[in-house]
Amino acid sequence: MNDWHRIFAQNVLVPPHPQRARQLSKESTAFQCVLKWLEGPLIKQGMLEVLSQVECHLRVSFFDVTYRHFFGRTWKSTVKPTKQLSRQLSRIVFNEPLYFHTSLNHPNIVAVVEVVTEGKKQDGTLQTLSCGFGILQIFSNKPESPTCASQDKRLRLYHGTPRALLHPLLQDPVEQNRHMTLIENCSLQYSLKPHPALEPAFPLLPENLLMSGLQQVPGLLPAPGDTGDALRKPRLQKSVTWYLDDLFFTLYPSLEKFEEELLELLISDHFREGGGVLDSGALEILERRLHVGVHNGLGFVQRPQVVVLVPEMDVALTRSASFSRKVGSSSKTSSGNQALVLRSRLRLPEMVKHPAFAVVFQLEYVFNSPSGVDGNVRTIIVCSGFIW
Repeated sequence: MNDWHRIFAQNVLVPPHPQRARQLSKESTAFQCVLKWLEGPLIKQGMLEVLSQVECHLRVSFFDVTYRHFFGRTWKSTVKPTKQLSRQLSRIVFNEPLYFHTSLNHPNIVAVVEVVTEGKKQDGTLQTLSCGFGILQIFSNKPESPTCASQDKRLRLYHGTPRALLHPLLQDPVEQNRHMTLIENCSLQYSLKPHPALEPAFPLLPENLLMSGLQQVPGLLPAPGDTGDALRKPRLQKSVTWYLDDLFFTLYPSLEKFEEELLELLISDHFREGGGVLDSGALEILERRLHVGVHNGLGFVQRPQVVVLVPEMDVALTRSASFSRKVGSSSKTSSGNQALVLRSRLRLPEMVKHPAFAVVFQLEYVFNSPSGVDGNVRTIIVCSGFIW
C-alpha cells in the first residue's frame, strides 16, 4: 500500500468555502490550460548577484475572490533555468499543459499563477522568492465564442505574493484595487479552453485538482508516442470486478468495550458543548454502517457503497444451524471478542490492476439520542477509516 499512501498524501485537497460548496451545480466542466512562456525583466539583477544556480517555476492555485479562500491543491510546474530573466526582452518557455474540471461555474472562481525563483545563497542554503503573480479568469460574465476562448492570452503580473489576496483591503474587483501594482513589461502567455476529452477520466480525477498532462494518473494508460500528455486524449485502463465475501471486523479490545467507550466520549462531547448532562441509557445505537469504495489515491472512483453491519451473534441467531456452529466456534477462538459481520456480498466492478488502487473502508455509527421537547434526533459519528 506504499503507492496508495504516497499518492494520497501528495494530493490532499482543501475543499471550497462552505458557502460556495452549497452552490455546486450538477455538471462539471473540463479545461485545458497551457502555460506557454514568461517574458520580461522579472528578476532583478541584484538577486542574480546574491544567488547562484537560480531557477524558476510556476505555481497555480484556485482562489475564491468572494470568500477570499484558496482551495484545491497548489500545482507546481517543471523548473527552468533563469539566466536571462533579468533582461528586458528575456523569455522562459514552459509549454506545459494543465488540466482540471470543476462545477464551480462563477466569475469569482479564478486561478492564481505565481512566479517563484529559487537559488543557493553563499552558505549553500536554498532561498525561495516570489517574483509576482497573476489572476487567471476561468469563467466570465461575458460569453465568448469557442474560437476566442482557445486563442492565446497574456496574463498581467502583479508585485507581491498571492497571500496579498487575503488582505481585507483588497476588495472586489481585485484587479482594480489601488493596492495592486502591475509589473511593467512582464507577462505570461497562456491559452485556456474547454476540454471535453477529459470527461471519461472524471471518475479518476477529483474536482478542483490541477494536474499536468505529464503527471501519471492511476487508472490511465500512458500517452502513446513521445508526447507524454496522457490527459489530452485519456485512455482508461481495463477495469476488473472484485467480490468481497464473508467480511467481518473486530474492534479493540472488544466490540462491547469499544461501543461503551464510544458512548462515553459522545456523552462527554455533549456536556462539553453545553448540551447538559446526558444519561448513557438514553443513547441507542441504531445502525453500524460501513462505507466501501475503490480509491485510486486521488479520490473515490465511484461513490462508496453503504452497507449495514450487525453483531456476530445476531447473525448466528438468524442463519442456518451449520452457519451458527461456524460462528459459534469462531467466537470461542476469539475469546468472546464479538465481531461486526456483513451479511451480504459486495461487488466492486471499478477495480483496476494498479498498485495505487485500494479498497477503502469507513465505519460509521448512527445513534438515537433525546433532543428535549422535540423528541429524538439521529446522530452520526464516523469512527475510523482504513484501507486494504
